Amino acid sequence: VVLRRSRDFPQIAMSAPADADGGTVAVAGAEAPPPRVSRREQKEAADAFTDKLNASPATCSEADAFRAADDALKALPRAAISALASVSADKLPPEAAVVMECWCYLHGETPSVEACAKLAGDVDDFRLVGMSSWQCMPADGRAAAAERTSGLDMKAVAEWSSPAAPALTTMKEWLRSAAALHRWAEEARAAEAAS
Repeated sequence: VVLRRSRDFPQIAMSAPADADGGTVAVAGAEAPPPRVSRREQKEAADAFTDKLNASPATCSEADAFRAADDALKALPRAAISALASVSADKLPPEAAVVMECWCYLHGETPSVEACAKLAGDVDDFRLVGMSSWQCMPADGRAAAAERTSGLDMKAVAEWSSPAAPALTTMKEWLRSAAALHRWAEEARAAEAAS
């Protein structure tokens, strides 16, 4: 077993413990958990994916729709996102609550209006999403977000007289288009593997 502590320490070689017959035994907990990815690294990965997506010619409407939604999210005024931080869950149209809850999945938070409102307190971090964020979500989170936002009628939200309304409609379209692009990519990979 070779352990690496850091660049500053040399490798430490250890032999695995032996059992009564002289064979080696596995050491419980020998594997370290995967390193956590920092928000900066997530942003760099999301930016790299977006750059790659934008640099390569799109041959599908799903990629075009995602680019448009991602550009719209990045172009949202800071005030529209900041307004989400002060929304009251009991005064939200139900569709707005669904969008806010689903946005939490992207940030690894437990879905709730309150959690999304807290996320909106940091506008830059709130917008720190990309297709890599969608792909890194647990499969059940992706499925829940896709199902809950699919066909969601945002008319009540668009008519809602709140400075947060534009952010909510943009977030819903981002979630919908990310789900569609992910589904298209999975189908394309499956078709390629089958051929």
